[in-house]
Order: sequence, then C-alpha cells, then structure tokens
Amino acid sequence: MSPQTKEVSGATANLIRPPITTPHWGKQGGQAFSVRAVADIDAPPAAVLESLLDTSAYPEWNNFVPRVTFPHATPLNPSQKDGHLRESLLFTEHVDMFGKGKPSGLVRMRLLVTTLQETEGIDGRKIYKVVWLGKGYPSWALRSERVHLISPRGVDDKCTYDVWETFSGPLAVLVRLFVGGTLVKRFRQWNQELNAHVEQHRETLKPSMQG
Repeated sequence: MSPQTKEVSGATANLIRPPITTPHWGKQGGQAFSVRAVADIDAPPAAVLESLLDTSAYPEWNNFVPRVTFPHATPLNPSQKDGHLRESLLFTEHVDMFGKGKPSGLVRMRLLVTTLQETEGIDGRKIYKVVWLGKGYPSWALRSERVHLISPRGVDDKCTYDVWETFSGPLAVLVRLFVGGTLVKRFRQWNQELNAHVEQHRETLKPSMQG
C-alpha cells in the first residue's frame, strides 16, 4: 500500500457544531463537536460492513489506520485471531493522523466496540450500525464516540456509508483547535479509500458480522 493518499471521488466530510448525538454519551453540550463523512458506494451494505470489521485487511487500503492490534486474551476479552471486530472487543488503532506514511509516526488510539447492530428498513432491506468508544482518556476529560451507519441506497445493490465521531469534555476544545481540520481530511480519506476498496472487491467480500 502506498503511503500517499489517492484522491477518490464519492465522499464528503465536515466539522459540525452543535455536535451529533451518539448512542452512549447522548446529547453533548459545551465545546463538543462532531466530524462527519458520507460516501455513496456502489456495493451492497454487507460488503461495506465486512470491510469495516475486517481489520486484517486494513493495510491493503486504509492509509488513515494502517494497523489494528488487540490486547492479550482474557475471559472477558477473547483473542481475535482473524482480526474481525465484534461487540465488547477492545482494540487499538494505529493512526497516521498527519498522513506521513511512517510507522514511527503512528498514534495509538484505544477503543471499545459497543454496538454491532443489524436492523431492517421499511422496505425490508438490512441496515447496519457499528459504534465504538474512545478509551484512551478519562471520561471526565475527553469523550469520543464513533458511529458507522450503512444503509441501502436506491433500488440497486448500492449503499450510503455515513460515519461521524463526536468529541466532548474539557479537552474537546483542544482537539478541535489543533486537529479538527486534520480530522475532517482524514475522515474523508477513510471514506474515499473504503469506497475504492469495496467497489474493487465487492464480489468477494462476504459478511461475517459477530455479536
């Protein structure tokens, strides 16, 4: 995978205030904000879900998060040998926040998967939601929660991928000040690269959602 980001169409991103409500932390006030990116993808929702959950394939397409690791297995947090995210799983993203493409520059983000949800829309087609919480800071200082929503689009086998992360707490203002603009770029990059990967491999991606 090249460390250089390729510009791919089909994704928008912006910084939002007031912030978007999230399932765990709910409605946040003060200096809270959200970063949101949306992409229309010419592939089934299940294919996008599989690409999102299969972290073992991230090095093939994901320049923003080129690596994910898992803690040592415990009874409450079994090992995830196949690299798939599942509910209640702790994991660490190794984030290339500034797009330098160097392993030494990756920032570790400790996260917890709180939701893997499959529902049906009014037309009977499946909608998927994946949520994870930031666990790197005390919640009184900084709270972050990322929501991924994958919904069918139109009458063809296509979908919309909508992802947002809401930051709140006293440190949120510093996050927005120092890396808010960078997060907007990286979220757009994530969606562009996910879009390209899924559309290229849509015929071979098989869903393996684990609750």
